[in-house]
Amino acid sequence: GKMPAIPADADPREVLAKWMTSKQNPYFAKVLVNRVWADLMGRGIVEPVDDLRATNPPTNPELLDALATHFQKSDYDVKELLRTIVASEVYALGSLTNSRNQADRVNYSRHYRTRLRAEVLSDALSDITGRAESFPAMPNGSRANQIWTTRVDSVLLDTFGRQNENQDPPCERLVESTVTQALHLMNSPQLYSRLTHKSGRAAKMAASNLNADELTEEIYLLVYGRTPVEEERQLGRTLFDDGKKSRQQQVEDLLWALINTPEFAFKD
Repeated sequence: GKMPAIPADADPREVLAKWMTSKQNPYFAKVLVNRVWADLMGRGIVEPVDDLRATNPPTNPELLDALATHFQKSDYDVKELLRTIVASEVYALGSLTNSRNQADRVNYSRHYRTRLRAEVLSDALSDITGRAESFPAMPNGSRANQIWTTRVDSVLLDTFGRQNENQDPPCERLVESTVTQALHLMNSPQLYSRLTHKSGRAAKMAASNLNADELTEEIYLLVYGRTPVEEERQLGRTLFDDGKKSRQQQVEDLLWALINTPEFAFKD
């Protein structure tokens, strides 16, 4: 219903919060569950996530209503909403397609892979290289997810689609993959200098006593969060047993190769 009048002695934030979370206001619950669902599942039940209107109907209205009702009944408990979705059968589906669901983009018959968000990808690169990205007007060592305004310059964050306050709406971010993103990971001088830095992770790995198998495993865990399969271990042995390059160059080569694969840039 209509926003109530705010008494002179009342905190307007409390009045607003009560009105938003009123059982008579179905919109707040729908908007929030749709956004949480999109974050977890790769696509909103209504897409774009904030464009809820009669002429942009949800792909599954019953699901949206059920989640919104559940959210309201739990007294708007976001953790309970997260638990409900991640414990569901649909969340557990794999991303590999079969002949029946290859073209599906709206029915959640499989997991939809999504590119890492700009800030997440930037911080992952900082962790992998062992060298933090330097942001203007931010303390040394700041992470991308701590940046409080889009006016802080970063070619990497702009390339990977962070919000642009000059766009309409300013809160939306670019979720598509582009050629520019692939070229940035392959050719960025700033990323190259962090990867090859004398006090970076590659240099420390190269100076360690790890053997070829241990180095390969360490790098795969670092970039992919998984151990290498046997074929990948064999590739690592071939790389690290090749005496044509220095050990640090070999480490850098494998790190660079893995960073430039879909398995790194996409959440699966």
